[in-house]
Amino acid sequence: MYCNQPAGFLRSRHRECEDAHIRATRQIGELVLSAVRGATPTAGLPARIQALAAPAHVNAANVKNMAVTGWEKGVELFLNDGNLDSAEEARLVEVAGALGYGQEQLNRNGYYVKVTKAAVLRDVMDGSTTSRVNVTNHPFNLQKAENIIWLFNGVEYSEDKVRREFVGGSRGVSVRIMKGVYYRVGDYRGHTVERTERVVLDRGSLALTQKHVYFAGAGGKSFRVAYQKIVSFMPYSDGFGIVRDAASAKPQVFATGDGWFSYNLVTNLARL
Repeated sequence: MYCNQPAGFLRSRHRECEDAHIRATRQIGELVLSAVRGATPTAGLPARIQALAAPAHVNAANVKNMAVTGWEKGVELFLNDGNLDSAEEARLVEVAGALGYGQEQLNRNGYYVKVTKAAVLRDVMDGSTTSRVNVTNHPFNLQKAENIIWLFNGVEYSEDKVRREFVGGSRGVSVRIMKGVYYRVGDYRGHTVERTERVVLDRGSLALTQKHVYFAGAGGKSFRVAYQKIVSFMPYSDGFGIVRDAASAKPQVFATGDGWFSYNLVTNLARL
């Protein structure tokens, strides 16, 4: 299985080959993580990885898998405190460049996007509105010098609606007292009950810029809200909500799929 040499009757691998293979794959991930942490220089990193892989018969697919795993562990290490500083971002970019891996390989489990989101949040909290996303085809009519800081697709847009129902009420029962004379008992009036429920109105794209919240739905629901017209933000596990500065305003909720990031991003943009 590993060395392409006979392993014996009904056997597919040598025990020593398997042990060496397992050890080398682990060491490849540890080597990349060490480079991310800055304990190992990135210069010559691919050659050192190959020096581990070749004697242990680790194929190219497994080398890439373990190298990316080591890089992902570096991302987890840096994001453990909820913040990605510029030096940590630079290390991740440097190691990715040394390995020769791009966004597609590094984002197999969403870690490349995690790094980008953390960097975007840091930029905004530092007062920068330079866009890190390249959006060339979008439905929004942006104002002059306005940048899309982040774009969410497939966002479910909901509003709180008040439903009114008429409940109760009875005509009662007529009891005959004598011929031609009846008395009605149990007669009472109904009343109106108001019930608030969240209703999904559309699904589409949500853009956050340094000035506005934009939404463009597939069903025709489109609008733009300036941050200065928003009086409150509401965090949800899968998105965020806003309440506009209007007497009859009801919560408007956007299910982005990443509540922590979208809520922190929109609230920090509103503070700029």
